[in-house]
Amino acid sequence: MMKILKQTKRIATVVITGLLLFSCDSDDAQETFNLDNLQGKWYRANSNNPNADGMELTVAGNKAIVTNPANSAFPMNTIKWKDIIAIAQNKFEYNDLNSDGAYYDAMMELGTDDTLRISIGYGGLGNHQKWVRTFTAPELNECTPYDPESGAIVISDTWSEPNEVDFYPGFLPAMSDRAGGYFIVTLSSSGSLPWIDIRSPGTEIPIINGAGPSDETVVKVAISAQPGLSYDVFVKPFINGENFPETYTLSWEYHGIMDCYEANDTFDQAKFIPKNQSIEAMANRNNEGSISTQEKFKDFYKVILTEPAKIQVELEESPSDNFVELKIYNHNQTHLPSNISPINGNAQTAEVGSLYKISSQSVLDPGIYYIEAYGYWSANMTAVKLSDGYSLLDTWLTPYKLKVTTLQ
Repeated sequence: MMKILKQTKRIATVVITGLLLFSCDSDDAQETFNLDNLQGKWYRANSNNPNADGMELTVAGNKAIVTNPANSAFPMNTIKWKDIIAIAQNKFEYNDLNSDGAYYDAMMELGTDDTLRISIGYGGLGNHQKWVRTFTAPELNECTPYDPESGAIVISDTWSEPNEVDFYPGFLPAMSDRAGGYFIVTLSSSGSLPWIDIRSPGTEIPIINGAGPSDETVVKVAISAQPGLSYDVFVKPFINGENFPETYTLSWEYHGIMDCYEANDTFDQAKFIPKNQSIEAMANRNNEGSISTQEKFKDFYKVILTEPAKIQVELEESPSDNFVELKIYNHNQTHLPSNISPINGNAQTAEVGSLYKISSQSVLDPGIYYIEAYGYWSANMTAVKLSDGYSLLDTWLTPYKLKVTTLQ
């Protein structure tokens, strides 16, 4: 019995010694790794949930409270980070408050550039973040994306006699896309050469009319569409077939256009855009019933100068069938003289597809300035007869891209 007791005692001594050694290592870690470098204010500069970027937190001890929620949903003084512990040099574990009100396990690492990068243990938006000590709010960018509409319809009807005109008021329905869109309309007969006529309600002048090729029984056209406006359609047998009554089909399909800056057709509607960043929009013209209101065909933007500089606007891309003219205005809407630098094509002669830069001739004072992008008007920018071999307009399909920078 004595021998067994001695062995048991020796084993117990070894175990206790091991525990004492581990405890000493743990004390050393607490002394080496601390939260000193986290203390103070942090600003959320970038994340995969931009709505919360710009938020300010203040770290005190092992927690951080919201001291400026910016555009986030977190109230002031909310504990956003809690139970922060240092696990290595400038590496930390903590619990992060989500917008659902729950705390999630998270990790953060402080880089040598005083940038705090965070990874949170859930798969939703905002689970990767970048925080900095000083923060400059991003420039305004009043782009509001939307999902463009689409649709289609086919009807069948009959011409009872030669030269009969059938009228379909509002056959092309009003759509709500802010940048408008385009309709493709097809009329197919069973014998006659068909004729189609499309008009804005209450107008006598057609947007487009005509028949297809002389040996065809199909006419197919496309028109641009003004948001909120329907269109009337007239159809008839232009060159009569041999048998009446005669059946025909009439159909349309609609394709909406997305331009996140619309409506920006006037100075009053101008949208803020950031400098040093490419933005894209559409130069399409819409059939609103009159071509006399030229501002309907223009896009207006606003930029902010925070210090004296020249403004430069570069047209980086353009639809191949249009010339996009750029102009700079001051806050009084006065056109400012500018220098033109060609990139591709001949901007001086308004050659379609031209790319170029304009820059204000003088250094401008800090303030708000306007940029105008004007897709030149021409007779074929709002309607095209596809059955004659023409294609959909590139202006309806391809955006222009521009970028505003400053020069000293």
